[in-house]
Amino acid sequence: MEARIYKPKRLRNGKRTIGRLYRARVKLTGDNKVRDVSLGVADKQVAQQKLTKLIQELEHESAGLIPAKAEREAAQSPLLDLVSEYVNELTILGRSVDHLRHVNTRLRRLVRECRWTRLADVTPASFQSWRKEHGTKAPKTLNEYLATLSAFWTWLRKQSRVSVNPFELVERTDTRGKERIQRRALSDKEVVELLKMAGKNQLAYMLPLYAGLRRNEVKTLRWSNLVLGESGGLLRIHAAVNKNRKEQALPLHHELAKALQQHKPADSKTDDLVVVNGVPMMKEFRQDLAKAGIPFLDERGHRMDYHALRTTFITRLSTMKVHPRLAMELARHSDMRLTMKTYTDAGQLPLREVMDTLPGFGERADSRIDSRNLGPTGQIVSPPVTETREMKTKKSLANTGESHHDSSLVTTSHEKSEWRREGDSNPRYEYPCF
Repeated sequence: MEARIYKPKRLRNGKRTIGRLYRARVKLTGDNKVRDVSLGVADKQVAQQKLTKLIQELEHESAGLIPAKAEREAAQSPLLDLVSEYVNELTILGRSVDHLRHVNTRLRRLVRECRWTRLADVTPASFQSWRKEHGTKAPKTLNEYLATLSAFWTWLRKQSRVSVNPFELVERTDTRGKERIQRRALSDKEVVELLKMAGKNQLAYMLPLYAGLRRNEVKTLRWSNLVLGESGGLLRIHAAVNKNRKEQALPLHHELAKALQQHKPADSKTDDLVVVNGVPMMKEFRQDLAKAGIPFLDERGHRMDYHALRTTFITRLSTMKVHPRLAMELARHSDMRLTMKTYTDAGQLPLREVMDTLPGFGERADSRIDSRNLGPTGQIVSPPVTETREMKTKKSLANTGESHHDSSLVTTSHEKSEWRREGDSNPRYEYPCF
């Protein structure tokens, strides 16, 4: 082990100067590097005492008797200060405004309602008690609180402020069949009626219906993101706006490209917004639905809101028999299950048409079983054989010579066949072609 205290020395203007405060250099047995720690004192005896205490702490940490210093300091820090630091870190990493707002709101609500002040107060049991008290909330919402808390603890672990993430073992709430909001897709006829009655909101509705854009993507779309041509165009979605954080360029439908060309002002600039009127809020959207004769809720209780226009786009890809991999790319999803399950309205799938065109088992034209050849027990009855042919044989060691008899006549229905005398070990068979 190496341990000593010293005052740092440096050259200033050609003169050697000595620092006022002591520092310590420590290397325990088995360590790969030397620790250089500021002791923050000018008295040598005090510095020596602090060095002894530092060595003792490091040895206890190495033996697992006490947590690391970063964990001990974090355990004493106010929890809300750590939350603020975490949100600031997410801001630097470029997370969206909505994500930052959700994270900050959820964590601060948990701290307030669970009465947590320090890290030591936060336990899986206390969170589960809070979740039980708020059982009236949607299961999806409760899972989002758990995911936010677990992500916060993962960040603390990466910062070496906690050793484990106990929320990784907390089970998620079952959401199957308990979704509060279930969206539906519009039929082609309903889409035509909605666009006819949309007025100034027509383009705001066409973008999610023809390209699957989300509300924020429509809201921030600029002419610099579009390349318009005669037979269509191209849509560029920047990683900062795209939910999957990928830069993507997708082809535009020719009807949408034509509408964009007609809507584009002659004096427009590249940085101008495409949808000048903005995306309609729920009240205005429901008024447009009423004008088109479209109910907000269908008979299943599934709602039609603005995001359901994106559901309509993705559902239509399935009804048009687009390959799932292509549909996932056009929907800009990272998981095919999200495309096929969450964003596909099963009520719009042509299930009846599929069943009507599906052939029955007794209607298969290529069936090899002829009902006329079935006997009383259901077994196939072979037709009678009336022709008798002489078996043709090949010359081999097994059927040549004076000691062998001539081949006998057999009843067969094949043109060729091989025969084998009793005792032959490796006969050759010539199979007939059917």
